[in-house]
Amino acid sequence: MAGAFHGVSEPDVVINVGISGPGVVLRAVREVPHADFVHLSEQIKRTAFKITRAGELVGRLVAEKQDVPFGIVDISLAPTADPGDSVGDILKAMGLEDVGAAGTTAALALLNDAVKKGGMMASSYVGGMSGAFIPVSEDDAMIKAVEKGHLTIEKLEAMTCVCSVGLDMLAVPGNTPATVLSGILADECAIGIVNNKTTALRIIPVPGKDVGDTAEYGGLLGRAPVMPVSTLNNSALINRGGRFPATTRGISN
Repeated sequence: MAGAFHGVSEPDVVINVGISGPGVVLRAVREVPHADFVHLSEQIKRTAFKITRAGELVGRLVAEKQDVPFGIVDISLAPTADPGDSVGDILKAMGLEDVGAAGTTAALALLNDAVKKGGMMASSYVGGMSGAFIPVSEDDAMIKAVEKGHLTIEKLEAMTCVCSVGLDMLAVPGNTPATVLSGILADECAIGIVNNKTTALRIIPVPGKDVGDTAEYGGLLGRAPVMPVSTLNNSALINRGGRFPATTRGISN
């Protein structure tokens, strides 16, 4: 997590607390199945507040007992492949038949905003407010949505416009051309730069695997259905080389 990196002004020993809780948020959302968007957001905010405050209190107590400085709190909904620990299930509980349905990006935006607002209210030392992560292989509901054909790379790319990460932990055929991978990376870079947000890319070409196969990683990394990618030729664009000019951020001064 971001707070775990030591900088030149940071102490040699420090207690940082990372908090996740997709299962807790999922239960809270299920308690208000007919709430409008305002009350749904409030429900998520209150839940994020509670788990963040609890995490900071535990961190401070540990720091006091160890006689070391207390650092920061990072609140992020990081899923695992275990049932009931899924960001995708939260989106479904918000009213979607499955992840990938129309409205998925909007639901994810509301979820992230509410988690961040609740977390910031609860902590004195915010080190990271990442909202929700959407790694395919690490989220049981995401895995199932891909296997059913409901969730595509293109929809995931749209979702990265409103969450804290880019395309994350997805598998593609091992014979995917390097130019196609470069194009996907360039698209995520564009989203990050233009929207002034953090993006990253964990896309895994799996040797010997094709669309419909599954890559088994095990543990927290879960399993990834191999997803189809565009076969359109983009090599002329990628092979132009050089670098993009710096994006204009404003012309007011």
